[in-house]
Amino acid sequence: MNDSWHLTASDQDDVVAQAERVFDLVWRVDLGAPGFCLIDLGTNTDSHAIRSSMVLLKNKLSEVGEFAFSFRSMGRFDQQETTKFHLDGAPAESMLILGYEPSTVRSRIFLADYCRCAFDLGIEPKQFLAEFNPMFRQGEEILSRYVTEMPQPQDGHFQLLLINNSSLPFTEERKNPLGVMHKAEIVNPNESERRLVNSIMLMVGDTDEVGVDEFITTEKISKKNY
Repeated sequence: MNDSWHLTASDQDDVVAQAERVFDLVWRVDLGAPGFCLIDLGTNTDSHAIRSSMVLLKNKLSEVGEFAFSFRSMGRFDQQETTKFHLDGAPAESMLILGYEPSTVRSRIFLADYCRCAFDLGIEPKQFLAEFNPMFRQGEEILSRYVTEMPQPQDGHFQLLLINNSSLPFTEERKNPLGVMHKAEIVNPNESERRLVNSIMLMVGDTDEVGVDEFITTEKISKKNY
């Protein structure tokens, strides 16, 4: 796979203008697309602006897809714990938007195409998760050749990472979104520094959208628990 999933944006308007491309890359219904997208926002933004960009992009993605994405959860975390490959807890049709702020805490981000791995094994994605859970060594080894590492951000750069977090089966009757798993390896955790990650989980369907303004404007930082 090439790095067609790696985009750049000069400002908030540029992020929104690329929503159609982002949708095609992330909300895939076949294995020809990666199921994720990384957007480098450069240095011409700030913490509030990147969160605003995430919300505006969600609204535009609903227009592009011609169905409603709604907010399942929103948060802002200091995340300095290494994780294994996983899907975040959410409905079977879901998309995760992560907004990374510049940090001296070095990390490595990986995406794993567990749906393609399942397809190659001749099983459904949920069967793969049940039989080859990458939380354990065997599953991680089987998944290893389906892994893509995200490039390190340049100093001072903000990044958006969009991930298809779905867990639906392959079917010809309905074009299901096909998810990918993600993990973070924290190279140099440091309690005196911050590694700030802004997070939005989207699900399909209309709901009352509360807390959006607070998400954009808050200065509060939570601790991410796994």
